Amino acid sequence: MNLLKYLKEAAKSEASVYTTFLQQYSNNNNALHVFHEGKDDPSFYGNFIQTKLKKLQRVYYYQAKNKDQVYANYNKLNWNSYSKKRVLFFVDKDYADILNVVYPNDSNIFITRYYSIENYLVDQETFARSIRDLIGLENENVNMELAKHFTKGLKTFHDASILLSAYIIFHKLNNNPINLKNINFSDVFLVSNDYIAKRKSRILNRLDQMAGVNTTSSIKSLREIIKKLMIIKNPKTYIRGKFELAYLVHCINITPTILNLGKKEGEKKYRCCVSLSKTNAIQIIAPRIKEPKEIKGFLNKAFRGKA
Repeated sequence: MNLLKYLKEAAKSEASVYTTFLQQYSNNNNALHVFHEGKDDPSFYGNFIQTKLKKLQRVYYYQAKNKDQVYANYNKLNWNSYSKKRVLFFVDKDYADILNVVYPNDSNIFITRYYSIENYLVDQETFARSIRDLIGLENENVNMELAKHFTKGLKTFHDASILLSAYIIFHKLNNNPINLKNINFSDVFLVSNDYIAKRKSRILNRLDQMAGVNTTSSIKSLREIIKKLMIIKNPKTYIRGKFELAYLVHCINITPTILNLGKKEGEKKYRCCVSLSKTNAIQIIAPRIKEPKEIKGFLNKAFRGKA
């Protein structure tokens, strides 16, 4: 059978994630099986998992589409028949703690400390390495100065984001079917050439139009949620990761313009060596971050057989 025909037949016969797992799991090997939410998760977790693997140990990934489906697959398994050190589950925290939603908790389930995996990618160190690697900025003094400005700008982004976080939480609390996929970074935020972020004015009506909900009579409730969020020390626990990552991508992409200001003809000009966007940011940036300590601890326990 030629490759094209094989791929067509395989597409027709795609089984459910659970069925595929049952077909691939075997007690006769040491393969690792990983259930996760989205298509980008293996790009994030894969680097950390790979360093823990034994020689020739294989990894199977199962995209379960969303958090509820990850847990549904966990609940289907009879753990008397399967090894917890070989079947791992990775989920984003989202707003589960704020909304008081209770999910299963087990030694082979990893839950992000932040809102989602994207929040792990956004900090001064990752920004500095990204502009060094992707833009070719070798001057460490300039690099660190830009990184410091980025860190100041990130704080302004966090401040500008709190209304959006409260907005999402409000509708989640009220079980309103809010469509977040229609809300883009540029719909809500403005970023200057020194990385300072501001929220666009009169944004609530625009958000309602994009998200398909109504918030016009809920200003008081939003203010109450904002007050509670401001008490939380680390905004990464409630700021939607996709928006924070979009801020990082935007800052990296405008950095060549900042560096090239005032350059004369013939002088070296900077440019990003890749077309960095929200769709490929995790794949490009994730290999450039240090392993978060909670992921390291979780995987170390799993690979030592304590999961």
